[in-house]
Amino acid sequence: MTSGRRLTAALAATALSLLAAPAVAGPADGRGAAPDALLSTRDVPEVVPPVLTAPERSASDRGDRGDRAPSARAYRRPLFAFWGAKYNRIDGFAFTTATRGSGTGIQVEAAWKTYRGVRPILPKVFVQARVDGGKWTKVAGTKGSIGKQYVAARVPAHVVPTGVAAQTVDYRLTTKKPTKGPRRARRSVSSKPVSVRFENPAAYTGDAARFYAPIAGLCPNASVTIDTTGLTGDRTGVFNWQHGIVIDAATLATLTAEPEVSKLGIAMHECAHMKQFYNWGGTRQTWDQLVARSAEVFVPDVNPDPAVPTIPMAPDWAPLEHAADCAKELISPERYRTYGGYCNPTESAAAGLLWQNQRY
Repeated sequence: MTSGRRLTAALAATALSLLAAPAVAGPADGRGAAPDALLSTRDVPEVVPPVLTAPERSASDRGDRGDRAPSARAYRRPLFAFWGAKYNRIDGFAFTTATRGSGTGIQVEAAWKTYRGVRPILPKVFVQARVDGGKWTKVAGTKGSIGKQYVAARVPAHVVPTGVAAQTVDYRLTTKKPTKGPRRARRSVSSKPVSVRFENPAAYTGDAARFYAPIAGLCPNASVTIDTTGLTGDRTGVFNWQHGIVIDAATLATLTAEPEVSKLGIAMHECAHMKQFYNWGGTRQTWDQLVARSAEVFVPDVNPDPAVPTIPMAPDWAPLEHAADCAKELISPERYRTYGGYCNPTESAAAGLLWQNQRY
């Protein structure tokens, strides 16, 4: 590529660190575009909530023996509370806004605290949502799970109504009023909200519609963003944990020697990464399972037929990327952009499971 920009499959939040450029596979004139680089698990930095201990009593609260009960002010504190928005997460990542396609569900997480020391009173937790700044309503069928530091809840898919281009939905975790503990402290509390923009792909126009078209039947609930703010970095396409599939259409427009089928293949490759992510649970917590399984199935090998040359493997060839290559080649066999190597029958069969919403 004369532009020096490469395609990546970086499933990251806003700016994943990516490794070196892969080898180029393309026409004899050397104009082939380089594929995406190896994923890095150095995604969004973890934000760890503070450790809250039971509040100490002041000298004014203590009697001569130091065993006087806490003040009335201490009793007014909620038995259970949430830390601020800084500690909220979407799908296990430390961001509080995201873009998703219509028909996608998310996981909401918020860090919690208690003023009762090591034996807190844990309430029941549910999810509330508001659409485009409207009224907060309970999301049916949601239940928060209280972990050591975070409360997490799976939220069902949100579907944008026909004829509507996009909706912004805010989500928050809310507790039911406790029935135990000091009466003044028994109250319902809510976390700060996270915000998700759900886009209706049927309303896409221009380049967004162009790159969504080849994956409409493969990743129908994908969101496609045309990069105008540098989300792709020095790449021509990414699957971004926060923003979905992002395409640098402006740079691709300058690659006049690259055929359209190859450019559209970028969307297919990123769609395969989207399938990997969501087929394995769609959260940061399940990511390592996907990486490990990919390494068990997808291996560096060459075509055993000596009459069919194998494209050399890129320096940063990786099982996760080879899986996406094999999945894409089942739909569009051209190899203008590739990590190289050979998709053996076992790998092709495994990659095909991605398109059936299954794990390999």
